[in-house]
Amino acid sequence: MDKDVLGLAPRLWMEVLDEKHRYATVLYSYWRRWQLSASRANFFEWLEVGQGSLIDLPENPRRLLDEWRVIYLKRDRQPLFRVVIESGRFLWEADRTPINLPTDPLHIDASSTKREKEVADLLRPALEKAKHRDRMLEEARAEAEDAKRCGEEPTATRLARVARPLVAEGLLCRLRDPYFEERLDAATTVDGHEYLRAMPKLPEALLPGLDWDDLLTAIDHDQGQLMKNPFPMGEARGEGKGIFVLDSFGPLYCSTKIRGVFHHSSFVRGHCVKVAGGLEIKDGWLVELSPHSGHYQPGEEMVHEMIQDWKDNGVDFSRVKVKPYTKIK
Repeated sequence: MDKDVLGLAPRLWMEVLDEKHRYATVLYSYWRRWQLSASRANFFEWLEVGQGSLIDLPENPRRLLDEWRVIYLKRDRQPLFRVVIESGRFLWEADRTPINLPTDPLHIDASSTKREKEVADLLRPALEKAKHRDRMLEEARAEAEDAKRCGEEPTATRLARVARPLVAEGLLCRLRDPYFEERLDAATTVDGHEYLRAMPKLPEALLPGLDWDDLLTAIDHDQGQLMKNPFPMGEARGEGKGIFVLDSFGPLYCSTKIRGVFHHSSFVRGHCVKVAGGLEIKDGWLVELSPHSGHYQPGEEMVHEMIQDWKDNGVDFSRVKVKPYTKIK
């Protein structure tokens, strides 16, 4: 197994190359849109300051492109997630306490360990903007739904008052861009989107003629409800999945996955690994093992070799549910 290592799936390398490490799945959809554009700028220039900066894809909202920046652990932070197996039991290397996964990594109370507090301090800042925007969007939704239910007229002044704090956060692009729909697809004309390029940035004022339904649709967009697989709002983005990576240099890392913030690529900064997947651990004892990783896509042989190594360290697989290698949605 020393000679067999896994690199990131090719389309996910842009997450590593991006200085902001924006979540590859979201970034990739904008890269596909750039491929279809008439721009001569490189992808990141197009995305940051070119015409791509005005595009807000419903299947991957620009809000998420901005918020979902995957944490790549620096060397001094890696030990917080490093795991050892002693007599078949999974322990945190930092303090030798039994592992429980998945758990809410942000939940801290009087019984929390020093390691757990350090992990929470590491992850919390990456989620502050998302949680702040979640609250703002929910407040605006409640106000708009209440106004619609009461038959309140959606005047430009009233809509602007509800939208103002969201616009200040860079949200509600579809209510401010007269060419919002046209930007989503590449132009079919020879001149491309030439006539749209005079707009250097989106205006702050809302478009005329909007109503409450338009505002609610824009809120749906920014909350990710128009995505193929909408995600829950008002939460820490935790998906309730324990994840692990067996580093190409030997160490084992584990954590709870936080969508858009903490993934398999986080442990080793996008470098190669031997195996990556999901697991469930209770009080240090392995309960379930899943060989799936969208970032690394491990093979069956590599997982079997890892399982044998774990057995040699005392893990009793007669009590472990090993999921099939074909992912069932």
